[in-house]
Formats: sequence, structure tokens, C-alpha cells
Amino acid sequence: MSKIKIAVIGSCVSRDSFNSSFIKNYKEFYQCVLTQNHMSMISLISDPVPFKPKRLDGDITDFNKQILMTELTKGIWDSLKIQDPDYLILDFYPDVYFGVRQVGDSFITDKTWLFKKTSLYSTLDLKDGIKLEKDYEKFMELWKHSVDIFMDKMVNEFPHIKIIVNKIHFTDFYFDENKGELQRISETGKYKAINVDQINKWLDEFYQYFEEKYDVAVLEYNKEYHSDERHIWDLFYVHYTKDFYEDFTTKLLSVILKDLYKSKQQEITKISTNKPNDNLIRNSTFNRGNVFWSYWQDDFKIRNPEKDCLTSNILSIDANGFESDTFRQVWSHPIEINTNGTQEFTISFDIKVKNVNAVDSQKFIFSLRAFNKIDHVFQKDSVWHMNIKTDDIQNFKNNEWIRFTYSFKPNRSKFLKVGPYLIRNGNILWRNIKLEKGNHATEWIPSYKEEGRKIDKVQISGVGKNNKERWLSKIFKKNVREILRLK
Repeated sequence: MSKIKIAVIGSCVSRDSFNSSFIKNYKEFYQCVLTQNHMSMISLISDPVPFKPKRLDGDITDFNKQILMTELTKGIWDSLKIQDPDYLILDFYPDVYFGVRQVGDSFITDKTWLFKKTSLYSTLDLKDGIKLEKDYEKFMELWKHSVDIFMDKMVNEFPHIKIIVNKIHFTDFYFDENKGELQRISETGKYKAINVDQINKWLDEFYQYFEEKYDVAVLEYNKEYHSDERHIWDLFYVHYTKDFYEDFTTKLLSVILKDLYKSKQQEITKISTNKPNDNLIRNSTFNRGNVFWSYWQDDFKIRNPEKDCLTSNILSIDANGFESDTFRQVWSHPIEINTNGTQEFTISFDIKVKNVNAVDSQKFIFSLRAFNKIDHVFQKDSVWHMNIKTDDIQNFKNNEWIRFTYSFKPNRSKFLKVGPYLIRNGNILWRNIKLEKGNHATEWIPSYKEEGRKIDKVQISGVGKNNKERWLSKIFKKNVREILRLK
């Protein structure tokens, strides 16, 4: 039997038990295929936040660059499709500790103190923050609406994933070995002083809402844990002594074993359907300009749709007369793939070339690159790359649209970027770019929550033929406006 796959949306309280420094032999039982760090439930179901092409620079680690980027793209939904876990563990540390910040009509987890270290953050349409300690009623309403939409999406799109709520509590105590007695973290001056009892009451409200309304598994603890002053991540309110991680593992294995015993964890027979696979590329039509694309070069122009496809703009480049290579390129947002070399993907796009023979130098027209760092774009930094040439496209005819598809398996890497590419001269047009999981191309559709996305229509009482996801999104936004009193 293949190893059980675990995903985590939350924080180190759920993630650290999948670290051999805490649980040495955890890989004997399961593999952690995906972690989404420090994302509030409100941010999780909000719309992707468009960003203009700008270097992800500043005094910020690669780990935190990844957190910011996934907050903006909401790429966790694509990652769930790619990694296809058996279990998803949730904890609500980001909700009670950070709160959220409104960005345009969307939300991200409010880690302004960290995100502002990169200049990209200052270009966003930043609005007010909402925190439990200041806006309890607003936050709770938004949080509950977000949970409802999250659970509806999980049931309909990921019905085989079992959700586990990790019912942790903060602690304000640690054992000071020098003094030989318990001390308070809030009195050390190392971190902001917080009301741990109040935070734990809020957490209990979250847990109660989940358990009373939805059929989820829980990891529940019958004792209090202290923090560990020797913790590898330092002393903190949710950095516990070793016994917590051992208890977490025991309780998680108990949930899994019960499922196996009840035959709930059987191999899923996937029924072939004609449904198109999800598109992992944000703004693949360029209908929203150059948002969600990076390393944008002004030689690329966005043109209006042509008569044969009125729903999609066109990306074009017209380069003539160059005698040396100029390496014109533009890159998609980073797609987190965390592949081990076995996962297969397919790229497809419409392409039209005015004169195929005029594309000179190495005849590159598109490129695929995989990296271990989220902000890399250059081929020299890639761990895997593939350049598509005009010679790779069969039946190419001058000035006619053709749909090109290519399936590939990147080597061991964390992030994938794709993009149009021209080394020197040529007149090229691209549209309807699609990256999908799998070994064949399916019908083009827009990406997650992009305008015009085709989703199966369902009947909801009082809604008629409206699309379910769109309906829920409208209800959520309506409630957001009411809660925030937006005009």
C-alpha cells in the first residue's frame, strides 16, 4: 500500500510533527506532501490578489517569500489538486494571533510587520486590518462565513480528503532550568504580551463551530503542555515540550487506523469524466493585464481578442532587426509543485507566428523552468528546464492559430514557472495558456476564481441555475460588505 499523504493548513503546531527533529520515524507511517503556513481561514477562501510584476526583494527569507506569494495567489487550492492528500490537518493559530488585512476586495493574513520588508507589499491596495481583540464581532462573522464556504468547496471538490482539526491551546508557561521553576513567556519581553486565556477561549469557539456543524475528525488533548526553552524554533506560546509532538503522532495514527479498520481508507477508483482539469495559471487570458505575471518586459504587448475567440486577450511580441540575442521572456506566478520527479504536468497554449522562418537564433517560443527558490527565474538557477522551439510544433503554418500541448515530469523541485520566450527576432502571439496536472491536455478553462471559469452548475434552493461557487462567493462578499459596512 502506498504511504498515506498528509497536508497541513496552519502553523508549526501541526507541521512540526512531520519533522524528523521532533518525530524521528514519522516517514514510516505517512508523508507530509503539502503545508500552507500561517494562512487564516478568511484569506484561504478569498479571491486571489492581483499584483503587478515586481521583484520579490527585501530582507525576507525564502520561506516567508513563499508565504506572501501563496497568500496572494491562493495557490493552496491548486496544490491540493496536485498533491491529492488523504488527510488535511487544520489549526487556527494564524486566525487568533495575526488576524487578517483587507486588500482590495480580498483578504490576506495580517503579517504586515513581515510582508512590508519586500517592496511588492507596498504596491498592493492595502486597507484595514481586522483582529479578534479589536473587531471580535466582525472577525467571527467573516470567519464563520469563510469556514462554510471552505467546507462546501472541500465536500464538492475534494470529497475523499478527510479533515482533521488540531485542537491546540496556547501556553504562557515554560520551565526555567536555571531557576528550577515555571516562568511566564509573556513576562520575558521576547514577544508581545498576550492574554493566553482569552486566545484559548476564542480557539474553543472555533473548535465548537467546526464540530457542531461539520463531520470532521479532531485531535483532542487531555492535558496542558508547557513551552520548551530549548525548542529548535525558540521559546514561544505554541512551541511545546517533546511530549506534545509524541501525543500528536499517537492521536493522528489513531484516527488513520480507525479509518483503515472501518474500510474508509480504500483505494479510490477514479471514474473517467469529460471534465477539464483545473488550470494552474492565474490570468492565463491576460484579460486582467499583466497581473499575476512576473519579470514582465515591455516588448510584450497585450492585444484585443480576435473573432475566433472573443473571450481571451492575446499576448504578442514583434521583434525585428536584432543582430544579437535579447532574451525576451515573461513568467507566470510560481506554482508550488514539490515534485519528486514522478508527478506529470501538461502545458498547452494557442500560438500564431507571422512567419515561422523569421524566428531565428535558437527558435525558442516558450519555456518551462523548475526551481527550489520561489523568487528565481533564470535558467542557470533552475533544477529542471525545457525550452519549446518552433521545430517542436508539427503542422505549423504561417499566420494561423494552432494549439500546442506538451507533457513533462520536472525533476525534484518546489516551484514551477512557465512563460512565452523569444531569444531574438520574430512576430509571435500567445493566448489561452493552460498548465494542468496529468499526462494529457484537456479543454482550456480559466484558473481558480477567474472570470468565465466553467464549473458544473448545481441546484440550490432559492438559487435556480446559478453557479454554486459563484453564488457562495457573492453571498460571502455581500456579508463582508455588511460586516465591514462597505459602500
